[in-house]
Amino acid sequence: MAGCDYSCLLNGGDPVGMTNEQYKGVLLDQLADLQRILKLVVKAGNTEAQDEVESQIAKINEKLKF
Repeated sequence: MAGCDYSCLLNGGDPVGMTNEQYKGVLLDQLADLQRILKLVVKAGNTEAQDEVESQIAKINEKLKF
């Protein structure tokens, strides 16, 4: 992609995107947040929210299998 201007990207940018390690780090951060939220909704007895949070945790765990 010679001649492309990546100045709109952060710090001049890298058009490639995230590395696998960076992506995994983001997923692990989201997983930790959701696990804290799950504890709160279980304590509150909100089964509807619990089902949704558990679903999101399962999706993230599936993505972490790469």
